[in-house]
Amino acid sequence: MVMKFINEIKNEIIIAIGILILFLVIFFVFSLPMEAFFLGAAIVLFILVIYWVIQSLNFKEKVRLKTQVDQLEDQLEMMRREQIEYKNEIEAYFLTWVHQIKTPITASKLLLEQNHEDTVNRVRQEILQIDNYTNLALSYLKLINQQTDMVLMKVSIDDLIRALIKKYSIQFIQNHTKVHYEKVTDEVLTDAKWASIMIEQILNNALKYARGKDIWIDFDSHQNQLKIADNGIGISQADKPKIFDRGYSGYNGRLNDKSSGIGLFIVKQIANRLQHKVEVESELNEGATFTITFPQQTN
Repeated sequence: MVMKFINEIKNEIIIAIGILILFLVIFFVFSLPMEAFFLGAAIVLFILVIYWVIQSLNFKEKVRLKTQVDQLEDQLEMMRREQIEYKNEIEAYFLTWVHQIKTPITASKLLLEQNHEDTVNRVRQEILQIDNYTNLALSYLKLINQQTDMVLMKVSIDDLIRALIKKYSIQFIQNHTKVHYEKVTDEVLTDAKWASIMIEQILNNALKYARGKDIWIDFDSHQNQLKIADNGIGISQADKPKIFDRGYSGYNGRLNDKSSGIGLFIVKQIANRLQHKVEVESELNEGATFTITFPQQTN
């Protein structure tokens, strides 16, 4: 700061020194009393010091204002980049979403035209899929808004699980998928709404890839862990590190045209926001086990 100010007034310092030297030469050449020179020089220096002090205060204020302007410009640039990123995220997701939601809509139309005996149940399945995609889109919009509130409180595991089993009962029956679950009385510290969305996406994922097989839902009260396992087609080792990435559906997704690659991404985002831990263990053709670890409750 001091060096910058000196550079700012260096021309004035040079001029002041030049004038004093000029006066000194004149006083020396004409043999004038040096006391008068020193007095005049002292007065000039005194005035210059006062002037430079005022200049210094103005310089500090100018630097402060410039710093504020630079910070505001940086904030504006950051906001601009965030808005562009937000816009790109929304566009990318909803392009996928529109493509994906066409599948159950088209399937519903075809089912209604064919008028089979089980048309009603099959249409209900497609409507459930549409409902899931719609809720997924709403959840995604809320998640990318960092100000979305999440309230941690004690929530019954049984309340979360039974509501979802009931919601997807048609798919369990229609797909001949057997769910194994025994009532638990434990409570966990979480946000009921967001935890339900997270569990629903894992359960929905199991329903896609364990069609006609089994799904197990268990809660380990000692580890505070909810496990959702299936004996479906499993996940390849190459896909495992990427299954929670946005838009990544992997090998299984290519086999299933209803996979948007966004469900597990939302699961991971919710887990991060709630400070829960979500993990997966799987081998190809041997099923998959998703584990949600809830925080330990303090008394």
